Formats: sequence, structure tokens, C-alpha cells
Amino acid sequence: EKMKYSIVFSSVTGNTKKLAETIKNKVGECYFGKPCDEALDADVIFVGFWTIGNSCGADIKSFIEKLSGKKVFIFGTAGYDNTKEYFSGILDSVRDLIPQSNTIIGTYMCQGKVSDAIQNKIKEAMPEKFEAIKDNLVESLNHPNENDIKLLISEFDKLNL
Repeated sequence: EKMKYSIVFSSVTGNTKKLAETIKNKVGECYFGKPCDEALDADVIFVGFWTIGNSCGADIKSFIEKLSGKKVFIFGTAGYDNTKEYFSGILDSVRDLIPQSNTIIGTYMCQGKVSDAIQNKIKEAMPEKFEAIKDNLVESLNHPNENDIKLLISEFDKLNL
């Protein structure tokens, strides 16, 4: 019997959606879109998120908690930083939400652009923090870039699906 795939994601500014579309181009036929019960019907589930509070948002959290006996690939984007350490901390916290009966087959994270609106919010609410991360925010505007997409594809190819 043919494996069934789902690609479930939450994307506010389109960064995570860009990664999800890259995976869809590789996977072909699948459920593609917001978290919903229909997506739980697959054998392999790709779960994409944008970072909030060093984890994923509530919509993705509640979806992840419903997973049982699936092969799961987690992917996400984060605006502030572009370091392996930062990304692995976030991935660990998302991974911890996944029930034990599932198998995590892979993970991928890259930087995503931080919108002007969000940049302005940070500037107003936390001027010191804004100064400290200003350069990262400027760098974020270049992501996800071609290289980020290439790296995602190489992680996908390792899965041998």
C-alpha cells in the first residue's frame, strides 16, 4: 500500500509556507495546509511552524499532541537568530511535545524574514533588545534564501521516502 503524506504548517509571513511548498514539490500528492484532523490520516507527517516563545504556536502544539504512531518531520523558521545552537534549542522544545509513540525522522530549521510590523513592535516595546538584535533582523530579510531551500532538500533526500 502506498504511503500517505501530510504537510501541516502555520505561517504568518510566508516563511514557513515557502519551506512547506519545497517539501510538497518533493512529496507530490498529500494533504497540504493548516492543522486539522484530516491531516492525521497520513503515515508520514511534515509539521511546519514559526517560532514563538522558543517553541511553536498553539495551533501546531495542539495538532502535535494528537499524533500517534506516525513518522514525523519537524521544520520551522525563526526570525531573530541564525545559529545552530538557537535552532536546536527550539527544535528540542517542539520535539518534547511529540508523543512517544511517534518516530521523528528528521528536523530542519532556518531563519525567516521578520516583517516590518514586527520589527517596529520590538523597537517600540523593547528598544534595548531591538538594538541588540538589529543586525540579525536585517539579515533575516534575506531568508529563507536559495541556500536554506537547498539545505532543506538535502535533509528531505536523507529520508529515502
